[in-house]
Amino acid sequence: MAIHETSAVNLLRLVRAETEAIGVAISFGKDSLATLDLCCRVFRRVEAYYLFRVRGLALVDGWASQIEQRWHVIVRMYPHFDLSRCYRNAVLSPHWRGAQRCPKLKLTDIEARFRADAGVEWLAMGWRRNDSFNRAIILKSCAGYDVGSKRVFPLRSWRRQDVLDYLDRRKIPVPPGLGRKEQGGLDFDRGALIHLRDHHPEDYRQWLRDFPFSGIQLLERETTPASL
Repeated sequence: MAIHETSAVNLLRLVRAETEAIGVAISFGKDSLATLDLCCRVFRRVEAYYLFRVRGLALVDGWASQIEQRWHVIVRMYPHFDLSRCYRNAVLSPHWRGAQRCPKLKLTDIEARFRADAGVEWLAMGWRRNDSFNRAIILKSCAGYDVGSKRVFPLRSWRRQDVLDYLDRRKIPVPPGLGRKEQGGLDFDRGALIHLRDHHPEDYRQWLRDFPFSGIQLLERETTPASL
């Protein structure tokens, strides 16, 4: 077993010493799938959740079905906390009547609801320290094991290639890129929306019902010819 994989399992065993169950944040990207697989190797019961921006897309339901078939884990669906900001500020949508009354939500609000529904205390996140500067600071401060927030980050020291190698060894298919290098859930990324439009037209029409101005994201960027 590689050193980084041993480190990940040891972190999860620290949590396993306290509880038989853990929740996993799923984006259906490579990091969250590796995290889910590691947790299923260590814990007796594993729960999972996904934060959607548009409810009930067939593409997302298909991803969730694949997880249930392979790991026997049901992915609970919750609205993304950023939807509150999107509705209140008319992101890619009209100013819907009553949108200003939309409650302000934080990630911790969604996590609290999931913890209560799933009956878990600890959450495993697929964050890696080279994802971003902010994540690097957070992971350095807690060394991947945050007792205060009851979060564990088993992939904290993994590189991108480490994740890909792990998926290959475990015969876990690499998730689709949706038109971009990294796949981290279905969001407002231009490449992801183009993929949705071209390969899942019914889901794209459903997306437009919630965010009717999303087509703006798909417009070709204008180029100005060089002056003669």
